[in-house]
Amino acid sequence: MASVTASGIGSGLDITSIVSQLVNAERAPQENRLASKEALIQARLSAYGSLKSALSTFQSSLSSLKNAETFTKRSATSSDTAVFTATSTAAAAAGTYSVQVEQLATKHKVATDTGYADSAAVVGSGDLNFTQNGESFSVTIGAANTLADIRDAVNGAEGNTGVTASIVTDQDGAHLVFSSSKSGLDNAVNVVGTGDLLAVTSDLVEKAPALDSKIIVDGFTQTSANLKFEGMIEGVTIDLKTAKPGESLSLAVKLDTASVKKSIEGFVTSYNTLITTLNDLTAFDAEANTAGLLQGDSATRTVANRIRQEMGTIVGGLGVELDSLAELGITTGDKGKIKIDAAKLSSVLDTDFANIAGVFSGDKGYATRLDSVIGNITAGGGILDNRTEGLKKQVERIAEQRETLNRRVASIEARYQAQFSALDTLLGQLNSTGTFLTQQLDNLPGAVFKK
Repeated sequence: MASVTASGIGSGLDITSIVSQLVNAERAPQENRLASKEALIQARLSAYGSLKSALSTFQSSLSSLKNAETFTKRSATSSDTAVFTATSTAAAAAGTYSVQVEQLATKHKVATDTGYADSAAVVGSGDLNFTQNGESFSVTIGAANTLADIRDAVNGAEGNTGVTASIVTDQDGAHLVFSSSKSGLDNAVNVVGTGDLLAVTSDLVEKAPALDSKIIVDGFTQTSANLKFEGMIEGVTIDLKTAKPGESLSLAVKLDTASVKKSIEGFVTSYNTLITTLNDLTAFDAEANTAGLLQGDSATRTVANRIRQEMGTIVGGLGVELDSLAELGITTGDKGKIKIDAAKLSSVLDTDFANIAGVFSGDKGYATRLDSVIGNITAGGGILDNRTEGLKKQVERIAEQRETLNRRVASIEARYQAQFSALDTLLGQLNSTGTFLTQQLDNLPGAVFKK
């Protein structure tokens, strides 16, 4: 059964308020100290998170630069993309080619010249034997089968080599149509009927010819069963869009300097973002007497030094003058950030493109070395991981200290409550005694009272 406490009845004192104030006075200093300490730790954890994020972003910018294939890409540009487009691989030789798109591949289509009453017209029985690109299949048609039945039988035939049957109705009636699902001369549809169906196949007329695509490159002619030409120019794939017979267009195959330049610019931007983060976290404002959350932190200082050391080390073993970021026009500016001399970078891309790969990729290239360094820094068990784990343990200890404080304060509160309850009881007894004595004195003979 819960006890009922009515403090202050005997003395008139607000014991609950008094105990609460005394307990808060005991708790507040230590609680404030723990809260301030935890807030600082959480802020430093967030700071390490920001640093790790900036490192990861910078590392992502290295992915293309550390890949040697980035520097072997070629761009293939058509002078009229409405006529043809092109893609290229590293095997493509740089140069300009003349391209004429003479003809586009088409799908063969034949149809019955005579129209039937409708799709339900009974045609008769026999076999339909199809040949297409050296392959054959046959369809047997029963005596009572209609035009629609023939269509469905062809479309559902086992071993169909790529023939689609359909029914088209015009003013002459319903016509049975056989279409190749593949373009090109070799995929032309050849069909011969037997029995009643011989008359059907004898009545077939060509509605669309089977044609191969045809292009002329620098005077050389090539055909294709589809709209794609691969290998006519080594390393280049040409995709046709429309034909323009007799019209000469150009195809330019160049070193893909634009994508390399974009990757280098992304590298510089991400590095400067990382340096800005490091500067903000380690700065000290003498006038305001304020410091960054990681100012003076040895782990952060180690990270910054390792990154800057790699950035300042030239690439050994290349055997060429192009062996440093400075040779590409990338130099250090204010507050440790780097900047690009755009004119110098463009000049190197145009005149010494083949040697740029060595500066970034390979075992000793900047991208490879920096990627390895950042990977070690951000890995589990690395310098940042160890530091953040240490801070998390401090947060856990603060939680334990809070529990200890709560238990101690609860004990103090119980003690104060007991002491003031005893005082309340004593004062109640004294008040009762005083009241009794006053009453007794009032009843004595001859007592005089002042009104």
